[in-house]
Amino acid sequence: MSDLLIEQEETYPQERPDIAKLHREVEEFLEEEQFEDARKFLEELHPAEIADLMNGFDSLERNMVFDLVDEEVRADVLSELEEIDQEGLLDRMTDSEIGDIIGKLHSDDATDIAALLDEQTRHKVLLATPIEDREEVMQLLGYDEESAGGLMSLEMVTVPVTAKVSDAIKAIRFAVEKTGIDNLNQVYVVEKDLQLVGSVSLLELILANPKDSIVDVTNKDIITISTEMDQEKVARRFQRYDLFSAPVVDEDYKLVGRITVDDIVDVMQEEAEEDLGYLGGTGEEEVGERNIFRASRARLPWLLVAFFGELISVFILAKYEVDLRNLIIIAFFIPVVIAVAGNVGIQSSTIVVRGLATGEIPMHHTFRRVRREVMVGSLNGTIISITLGVIIWFWRHEFLVATAVGVSMIAVVVIAAIVGSIIPFILKSTKQDPAHASGPFITMANDIIGLTVYMIITTSILS
Repeated sequence: MSDLLIEQEETYPQERPDIAKLHREVEEFLEEEQFEDARKFLEELHPAEIADLMNGFDSLERNMVFDLVDEEVRADVLSELEEIDQEGLLDRMTDSEIGDIIGKLHSDDATDIAALLDEQTRHKVLLATPIEDREEVMQLLGYDEESAGGLMSLEMVTVPVTAKVSDAIKAIRFAVEKTGIDNLNQVYVVEKDLQLVGSVSLLELILANPKDSIVDVTNKDIITISTEMDQEKVARRFQRYDLFSAPVVDEDYKLVGRITVDDIVDVMQEEAEEDLGYLGGTGEEEVGERNIFRASRARLPWLLVAFFGELISVFILAKYEVDLRNLIIIAFFIPVVIAVAGNVGIQSSTIVVRGLATGEIPMHHTFRRVRREVMVGSLNGTIISITLGVIIWFWRHEFLVATAVGVSMIAVVVIAAIVGSIIPFILKSTKQDPAHASGPFITMANDIIGLTVYMIITTSILS
């Protein structure tokens, strides 16, 4: 019995290796110039693992690793890399090598690679690509890259409404042999002009009688995606209906492609990274960006916005110069009040931006959401202002100062909650990304408004 258990344990699939450990081992092979050992080592890895370990190398080492990868999997490795690394590798390839890689990839991945090339190089590469692959890439390049059309792949299985179940099974076998299609769980039933009728799952095909008509097992109530739909809306639709894949149709309801859940995972990651970038004021800067000038260009505009905005704060303080001389104590609490207001504004905007992005907060709930954020801000502001007032009383024993600072704290926090929650709605209504409202922009607005309100209230009470 124990021998059987040992035998079974040996056949269990092992956990995938740690990327950091893989990186160290490959790095040792390269340092000791053991290239053949490195080649054999890489043959045992999944393309995604090779791409992950390549992310930690400099450009020279990355090029060496890519050259050591088996030619049959180079295309898959390239498609898994970050855009900036893809561009670096493509720059050192010939047109025919790029064309060969494009020919090995599925249409959506091939299009992503082609989109990275300049127009002249792309033209040469596509001429060196088999005509069928070339036509597919050119078709997909015609769509906006952030739309469903730019996201979809053209590899799918279709059968006419006149087909039998057995014909659908044959079509699947043919498609797998010809295109290597993966992530397949639906067969699409169409009219002669590719008008979508419905879909049949693989499970339904297995359970059905091979002699049955395909229409008898077709599900006509299916969720479709239009080619012009924004990728964020596509991701929300997948999430709402728990989709594994979905057909993409044009304005005439003709089937043109399909989107699978692996594409949606990439979209969700991309959108999350973009929103986080705006939250931190780094724009669309890639995490793996190695060019300091491009990184600077992504961040500098937001810093300049904040810089010139904060200069306004200087002029506001200058206007109250006399009051600050006579009431120097109120200057002590400016950093505290402004910092708390800034945090409240960022909290409110983050919640609203996230809710708008996921669809949890609909646009017609603007007033309701702003009211909620004001209530939360008021409660938190009151607690903090009372705490601050008590600290001032024990420190300076000045009731009027404690009252003035506490009242201004509540007012500034409430205003910060209003600004932080309402600006994302305004941007959304004007077709702008609500995430642009976050980070430096909200902080700047709150600093200017909050400082003005603070000075007006404290000087009015204390004078």
